[in-house]
Amino acid sequence: MNRTLFDCGVRKSVELKNGSLLDITSTMKKTAMLTKIYDVQCSCCGKAFNGQQYLDSHMKFKHPSSTAENSHEGQQHRDISANQKEADVPCSVLDDSPPEAPNDPIIVNEESLGKKRRGSEKRKSYTVEFKKKTLDFLDSLTSSKNKYKIVSREKRVHRTLVQKWDKNRGQIFKELELNKRCKNSGNIRDARQRRKMVSEKPKHHERYPLAAKLVIAEFKVRRAAGCKVTKLWLRKKMKSKIEMCYGKSEADKFKGSNNWFQRFKKRHGLALRRRTNKKKNSADDGREIIQKFHKNLRKSLKTHRRRNKSSIDPKYGRWTPGNRYNVDQVPLPFVVDQGTTYDTVGNKQVWVSQPSSGLDKRQATLQLCIRAEGDQNVKPALLFRGKGNISSAEKDSYDERVDVYFQQNAWIDAEVNMQWCRKTLFPGVGNTEQEKVIFADNVSFQQSKEFHEACRNEINATVYMLPENHTDKIQPIDAGCGRMMKVKISCAMDRWLETEENLDKWHDKLSAKDRRILMTRWTGEAWSELKENKGFLKRLFEKTGCLLTIDGSGDEFITPQGLKDYHF
Repeated sequence: MNRTLFDCGVRKSVELKNGSLLDITSTMKKTAMLTKIYDVQCSCCGKAFNGQQYLDSHMKFKHPSSTAENSHEGQQHRDISANQKEADVPCSVLDDSPPEAPNDPIIVNEESLGKKRRGSEKRKSYTVEFKKKTLDFLDSLTSSKNKYKIVSREKRVHRTLVQKWDKNRGQIFKELELNKRCKNSGNIRDARQRRKMVSEKPKHHERYPLAAKLVIAEFKVRRAAGCKVTKLWLRKKMKSKIEMCYGKSEADKFKGSNNWFQRFKKRHGLALRRRTNKKKNSADDGREIIQKFHKNLRKSLKTHRRRNKSSIDPKYGRWTPGNRYNVDQVPLPFVVDQGTTYDTVGNKQVWVSQPSSGLDKRQATLQLCIRAEGDQNVKPALLFRGKGNISSAEKDSYDERVDVYFQQNAWIDAEVNMQWCRKTLFPGVGNTEQEKVIFADNVSFQQSKEFHEACRNEINATVYMLPENHTDKIQPIDAGCGRMMKVKISCAMDRWLETEENLDKWHDKLSAKDRRILMTRWTGEAWSELKENKGFLKRLFEKTGCLLTIDGSGDEFITPQGLKDYHF
């Protein structure tokens, strides 16, 4: 008799009325048909299991090597055909041996393999706004016993997700506030991005918070005075503040490693920056002076010279944008922006050849005169070192778009400045009835009475002097035109070097004559490109306030470099 039947509750005998036992095994059938449902079967030993999770455990512990070999081929599970899920297992009534595994044929259904997983086939992300609306709907069902099921059915969200959102509702509301203030924006997929939850615990824990606050406070004071701050200074200050706040034993434990320094910078928003202001005072120290300059300029726009017959524009006043000029000098080397190159990673020495040493320093002075609006009618001028005793052949080789002058030290003085006025400035600007203004800095030759009178008489222009030591913030050429001119000259030089013949000349050392000719050509090419960018040049006048209006319109575009929230 199969003991399995009696273990399941089948009795061998029954009690009669007289108290005796009657053996009923002889009256039972020899075999019994048991129905068992099998879902999956092991591909290694053929054993069948009711569920996928049982087969996974079986494969993990009984056939670990087979699982590792076939992991790249996906699941090695086979489903029994739906028509043969019910297998008839014959069990002998009298035989006590364990039942054998079914030998029914197995049909593999490959389409059903991908569906045998918990949850949805695809993961879904929900916006913070959707979570907020779901929680609001949940709060309106406080009296209901099955509120999670109702919300899950109405919002088509799994019940466990609703419970999770309800548990983290405080964090979700904080995330929503960050989104409203645009503090959680960046490189995102608009509304469908899975956002990070806001945690109460800080991401970067400070071990010595009191000492760090003291160091940062002293750091801000030091930077406000324009003093340099180094890594060594921060480490020493941190160690001293830890000793002062937490004792010498804690200070001895502090090592100030590179990892600490990197984390300290990240926590407090510190970074190694390149110096942008080489002057003695900071940019914000000149705020009052620049504000005074703009106020006086607006007053000048509303005035009118008695001898001048030009009318006042209702918006721009005395000087229209096409009649506003700026003149300044830019030091120019022969080798421009040749400090970088692509090279193999790991090379300790990076070499860039040039004709001779010292050519990356000032070789000439570039004088520019730009206007706020309209075609640029004043040529750029190059001032070379020497007395100008050159051949006529070299003069003919100069670029026609550039005027060339000579001075012993290659800088502009009063004499050269007046030569530039008669040869370059006056013919370019012309003498019209409309009054003009030339913004200039406070160098001696531009403050001379001769220069001012010549501009007034020859081209009907007023020379307006800019505040001393602040021209880098309120002069259009210093605000970006000079730098852009150097960049374009460097590009012209790179194009010239692309020719193999020119590259051979470059390595064979160019003569001073060849360098002067090349500089005029490169400057001419750069000027031809720059003067076509009229929007860029006009923006420089707007940024510095040299395109000021009398009615105050456009004041929001005045943004001097280094001055935040500027107004006057």
